Amino acid sequence: MTTAGAADLSATDRYAFADGIESDVRERAVSFLDRKASDLLGDGIVKIERLQGGASNINLRLIAGGRRYALRLCAPEARRWGVDRAASIQAQQDAAALGLAPRILASELPCGDFLAEYADGVQMTAAMLADDALVARVARTLRTLNAGATTSQDFSPFNDARIFIEHADAEKAPRPDRYDEMLARLLRVEALFVTHDVPRGFCHSDSVPQNYLVTDERIQLVDFDYAGYGWTAFELASLCCQAELDDDRTTTLLKAYDPDADEGQRARVELMRFVAGVREAAWALMAEPILKAKTATLDGWSYQDHAARNIRQAAQVVDSGAFEVYLARARTVREGALC
Repeated sequence: MTTAGAADLSATDRYAFADGIESDVRERAVSFLDRKASDLLGDGIVKIERLQGGASNINLRLIAGGRRYALRLCAPEARRWGVDRAASIQAQQDAAALGLAPRILASELPCGDFLAEYADGVQMTAAMLADDALVARVARTLRTLNAGATTSQDFSPFNDARIFIEHADAEKAPRPDRYDEMLARLLRVEALFVTHDVPRGFCHSDSVPQNYLVTDERIQLVDFDYAGYGWTAFELASLCCQAELDDDRTTTLLKAYDPDADEGQRARVELMRFVAGVREAAWALMAEPILKAKTATLDGWSYQDHAARNIRQAAQVVDSGAFEVYLARARTVREGALC
């Protein structure tokens, strides 16, 4: 996570908020911190800055007593976003136990607000994945997570896509060209994955590059809103889709994740790349009407561009001419396959 820009601090009696943080956000932060984290933060002034990203949530960085923390204030109507707040908190706690996520120090349900350790590191970008060594580290991170245990929830990108498009239609958001065709194909992919014994595991399920924080020692994951027990092929495919990895980079990631990867695994990743594109486009169509004026998005990012980019990724799988081949190959699941 990165700060939204330096600003002079305006101090209250205890909390010093950076300029640009809205009064309602300040009130929510103070209320949560006073009730849930007062003892953790000590007696001194707590400096609070806004962080970019988070879309439907508000992320803040706190500095207190020489230590840094991350405070997430969650958007209401979690069901609209396909999020179970209790499950996302549990998933992050489970990932933290594996050393792959910041520990949650205080939380509140049903709203889902929480205070966590601050995760240091460089926010990963798609360009960084040109480095084979980093790709290998990412693959090891995902393999460790996927092999871990979680008691959070079951996750399905297909269910998410249905929820998102229902809300987008209710908002009368225009569907992109070919979107009905994409949704019909999505049902065929879902039928394959739910009727075959395809590998599953503890998945982050929102594998955009910015959710990876890289240091010399480790990679940590943040934003566990969609984490749970799901198909590991989607975990890899989500990153391939969001980082727009080409065929060679996709092969490098898959082979680093499972050195014995076969054609069936590659087919499942490609099908789930298609699913990831359709799901993300549906999310963007649903989110834009209510979030475009409310959230501090990453520089150069927009909901419309995000939807278009993901439709393009999904279309590439279809237009490759290999969609039917992928469906046929994906049905063969090698014993011991990791995805």
